[in-house]
Amino acid sequence: SIKWTRNQLFLRSRMLQKTRGVNSWNAFVKAQLKAENEGLGRGDRTKLTAFIAENKATLLREYRKLTFAEKQAYNACVLEDRQAKNCTARANPKAIKHDVNAAFTFMDREVCCAILIILSLLSPPVHTNITEIYSQWMALHARTGLEGFYVAVRGGIEDLAEPKVFFTEKSQKFVRDVLGVEPQHLGLKLEAFIISKLDEHVTLNRQRPLNKLISECRTLIQDNLEFILMEKNTSGEVKMNYTNYERAIVERHGVELTKWPLPGGVKNPSKVGGRAQVQALLDALQSKSCKWVSFSDEELVKRMKDNRARHARGEQVYVQRKARARVSQPKSKATVNTDDELSSSSSSDSDSDSDSDSDSDSD
Repeated sequence: SIKWTRNQLFLRSRMLQKTRGVNSWNAFVKAQLKAENEGLGRGDRTKLTAFIAENKATLLREYRKLTFAEKQAYNACVLEDRQAKNCTARANPKAIKHDVNAAFTFMDREVCCAILIILSLLSPPVHTNITEIYSQWMALHARTGLEGFYVAVRGGIEDLAEPKVFFTEKSQKFVRDVLGVEPQHLGLKLEAFIISKLDEHVTLNRQRPLNKLISECRTLIQDNLEFILMEKNTSGEVKMNYTNYERAIVERHGVELTKWPLPGGVKNPSKVGGRAQVQALLDALQSKSCKWVSFSDEELVKRMKDNRARHARGEQVYVQRKARARVSQPKSKATVNTDDELSSSSSSDSDSDSDSDSDSDSD
């Protein structure tokens, strides 16, 4: 099972780390005992302690006669036996429980040591004792202002470790007010979720926003276009042109986006249809069934001829560029005749003077 395999990976790795070196005396005695018991049944074999007690003097005498090379040969035999032996790690629930508790105790001890270092750096130094700190994590929160929580629960019904939880004051309010659950109940719910293996049967059906899917399609198309143009040693930045795709991309750069999964040819992902069409396009791009390919010179010439023939038949292969709109505004005179303005102003002044003279004569 998956859990057995996980235990073998983690627990067995710890067992292998504790392997001791080979002792030449033990290797020699093991070889002599193996030769003594060769051909004997399970109940008739000599025990190691009895064999050493009966033949200790002989074994010591023979061991002193061994050369360095012979000792190394015995050691090599022991190493070969260790490698051939299939070590199976036995996951003892009580041992796992003690391992969990020791891990959290060590974590608390590290936090406490950090707090003591901070206290020792204060001026004047603050003398305190570990026993005076009622909670190492709360002390860390008080000194640094950190807010947070952790929840650790057992991973199976066979495990005996109890839930490990810690909440600061503000994190408790967050869990109660935002998540709507008591902090301790959160740990119990997590434990029930894992023990009942709901993670293997519950699938969360959360649809991604359509605009996110469209954006991801555009990003994949643009990134793959830049990659294939880089392989063709194309200099400069090239933006994907959906409107005039054949002229601006295919004919100009000699590349094509093949196996477009939707009808109507290559177009902007925002114009291919609804969610189902966009998702189909995204799947094709991610699986690389829809991808960019390069044309050879002959293929590119043939493609250009086909495009012109299709366009001549009335198909909209090339899109004409829109003409720039011009706003007509009346233009002002280029030159102004100042003499005319001066004559007109002087005539108006003379007329006004004559009018004033006539008025005075009448009086």
